Amino acid sequence: MTDKAVTYSVGEKDEERFREACRRQTVTEPNRDSIGTLGEKTLHAVLKSYYEPDADCHEVPIGGYVADIVGERGIIEIQTRGFIRLRPKLEVFLEAAPVTVVYPVICRKTIVNTDVGTGEVTSVRRSPKKGNIYAAVRELYTIRDFLSHPRLTIRVVLLTGEEVRRFGVRTRRRKKQRTRKGEYVSDLVPVELLDEITLAEPKDYDLFLPTRLRDGEMPFGTAELAAAAAVDTDCARMILNLLTGMGRLGTAGKRGNARLYRRQGEEG
Repeated sequence: MTDKAVTYSVGEKDEERFREACRRQTVTEPNRDSIGTLGEKTLHAVLKSYYEPDADCHEVPIGGYVADIVGERGIIEIQTRGFIRLRPKLEVFLEAAPVTVVYPVICRKTIVNTDVGTGEVTSVRRSPKKGNIYAAVRELYTIRDFLSHPRLTIRVVLLTGEEVRRFGVRTRRRKKQRTRKGEYVSDLVPVELLDEITLAEPKDYDLFLPTRLRDGEMPFGTAELAAAAAVDTDCARMILNLLTGMGRLGTAGKRGNARLYRRQGEEG
């Protein structure tokens, strides 16, 4: 077992393996009666198959928890949201093996409305919401004290997808959502793999600094980062705290009441 889990280089991806994982999931569950009523949704299942096609390596008990994947490269956890729930798992898993946490981000999404009775597609529209690498910041912030651990790798997967909504589904297992058209359950189906970004060392997190701030010599604050990255001030503040905690940024005085930061050296 290697010292780091799944340390692919930034931008490396295997589109054919991803398409095969999508096909495998379709073949495995061709007759779903109601999307969203199963314990595992399609996005999670496809990524699990993509990173480890061998089902014998899936759902492996370790230290009182169940890991999504355990193989020669370590433990892989696919977390679509709620990183705060990962904290107790990480404490156990990192003692046992190198760990990769996979976080999918949907950059472009199509919403497909269907009728559960007829299976008919009633409408298709492009969602105005778009995701990017900054969608991972809030989740990463909740496990910030783990991010410099030498055995932890974060893998951000950028995708396009379809949110398939089925109206009229009866289920007690999942909370329904609501629109003006009524209640529905939904499933997010990945369509295209755009990119994969690996965060394995503190210096990798410099990715969250836009180029002109990363390479510039002038100090900057929360407002400058928020404007350059097109994020809100809360997200910018989290980035600054993350990078400062990792030693990638240092404080550089104040401008009025605003604290300023400056890029540190390349070590780390």
